[in-house]
Formats: sequence, structure tokens, C-alpha cells
Amino acid sequence: MKRFLIFVIISTIGLMGYAQKPLELSAVISNDSLDANALYEATRNWFVESFKDSKSVIEDDNPGKQITGKGTMPFNANVFYSSLNGFIEFLIDVRFKDGRLKLTLRNFNHVAGPAALYNNNMGILVDELPKNLSELGLKGQRKISYRYYFNHATKLCEETFDKMVESLADFLDNRTMQAEEDW
Repeated sequence: MKRFLIFVIISTIGLMGYAQKPLELSAVISNDSLDANALYEATRNWFVESFKDSKSVIEDDNPGKQITGKGTMPFNANVFYSSLNGFIEFLIDVRFKDGRLKLTLRNFNHVAGPAALYNNNMGILVDELPKNLSELGLKGQRKISYRYYFNHATKLCEETFDKMVESLADFLDNRTMQAEEDW
């Protein structure tokens, strides 16, 4: 019995090393002229200006420390993979310290829009495509669809993240300039 238990533990540890991690994108934005509370307030204002309905995006709000929310982005595939059209949902996490904040997007999850005869949700986007897609539990045609999804969704998520970082940094810089102006 002991040998079996040791085998199971060693096998589990070995498999954990090969497991795929969900894609996570993070950036630190510095602004030395603002403390954590000012960065928090400015970031809440950025959410209001950047999202249609900021109240539906922000889920957890810890003043001066963290804002957590959910976002979506449209995912449009080419004609051959049109069953993958839909949305990619993701979590937004912003943490604050004096003079800087950390913006993280994670848990990118595909939700197909049109109904299909099979489950066409591709699920969580991983950080690296394994050589054998069976490791992700994919079989047959879903392997080809996931490969397409991985290649296009990763690029889309990175582009969206870069735009968000740039937008938030610009918003904070403009907020700093407005605070320094004499009225």
C-alpha cells in the first residue's frame, strides 16, 4: 500500500510540472506623483471612461488597495472557424502601492456565440500550446479548432492588454498634469 501511495504522489508531482498554466498578462505602471489612494481613485475613473458599464465590470472593490472585475472582448474567427465566433471573458485585477499599480489580466475563457451541434467553447486560454493537445483533454477536430483559437486569441489578448496598459498610463499622466496645473 505504501508503494502505491508513493507512486501516486510521485506521478502527481511529475504531471504537475507538465501542466499548462492559464495565460496571464501583467504590467506595472509607475506614477511617482500619486499615492495608492490617488491611483485607486484615478483607476476607478478610468474604468468609468473605458467600459460601457463600469458597475458591471467591477466586482470587488477594496479602496486604496485593489480593484477586481470582469471584462469581455469579441472573438471573430475566419469563415472556416466561424463556429468559434463569440467572446473571450477575462478577469481584471489592479493592485495599488504608493507611486505604482499592477494591472493583471488573467483567466481568458472562450465562450462561443452561435450554437453548434457540438461544444464549441474552447475554454481557458493557456500560456503555451503543448506539443500533444490531448494533454488539454482535446480530441479530434477540437484539436485543430483549439490550435486556431490559441494562435489568434493569444495575439488578440496581448493586443488588448497593451492597449489597456497604454490607456491607463495615459489617463494617469493626464490626471497628474491636471492636478499640477494652477487654477
